[in-house]
Amino acid sequence: MFRLCVVLLLFLVSGCAVAQSFEVASVKPVQLMDLRERYQPLQGGSGSKTPTRIAGHISFSGLVNLAYAVKSRQVVGPSWMEMQLYEISATLPSGSTKEQEKVMWQNLLKERFHMETHRETKEVPAFGLVTGKSGPKFKDSDPAAEAADKEAAAAGTGRPRPRVTAGPDGFPEIPADAKMPGSFTLSLTNGDTMKMKMFCRHMTMAELADLMSGFAGRLVQDQTGLNGKYDFTLAFETDPPWTVAGADGRTGSPAEREAGLSAAVQEQLGLKLEAKKSKIEMLIIDRVEKTPTEN
Repeated sequence: MFRLCVVLLLFLVSGCAVAQSFEVASVKPVQLMDLRERYQPLQGGSGSKTPTRIAGHISFSGLVNLAYAVKSRQVVGPSWMEMQLYEISATLPSGSTKEQEKVMWQNLLKERFHMETHRETKEVPAFGLVTGKSGPKFKDSDPAAEAADKEAAAAGTGRPRPRVTAGPDGFPEIPADAKMPGSFTLSLTNGDTMKMKMFCRHMTMAELADLMSGFAGRLVQDQTGLNGKYDFTLAFETDPPWTVAGADGRTGSPAEREAGLSAAVQEQLGLKLEAKKSKIEMLIIDRVEKTPTEN
């Protein structure tokens, strides 16, 4: 009986160990300038159509977000972490859960980048996303359309992306009769300016706030009091990710970027970004190496 218990314990420990690491993981630093034609966002993993396979490109900041379930504005680290990209190819053990995958990313960062972190609460500049005086300018999402989009995504029958062109205002445009399931973002670049257009379907205000945090220069927190799901588009100008970064990891003037996004949010959505201070838990990167150890 004792021997059986020992064997069972060893089996459980071994099973846990398997779930802590990728079976195989290749991590190669790449430059975005070299990826203009072949850039592919990181895809796959637990809950996707390829649950045992992950492949694509992602920034170091994105890796940290995946591993620790934090937003970019909750991380304090080296200035290069948003601009440095990596080409990832990894295989997960069959049956891995989302939580196990998160641990695998954490261990990859520790083992390959020798990353050390700690957490602390800080007061930081933020934006509160609130409703404007005239109220929101978007419509409620159709539950039937959301159900159809989810069914198409689960079946892998999503419609192909239509041809993207520049509209009269210079922002990305797709044919009026194009039927695109779910939300997506398109961009067109002209010199040092990137014109972004978010096509949002079935989106909550909390999801919109998270999405805008990556462009606003600071954390955006939903304070609209709107609890539904909505359909809308949002077009604004920002900086191409391959341009030379300033001290905050982005180019140009932070004040200009914030003002442009704030104006777009107010004019197009009937919402406002109000500057504030907010206490949030931050992930502090104490030590990390930019070049990972060999695969």
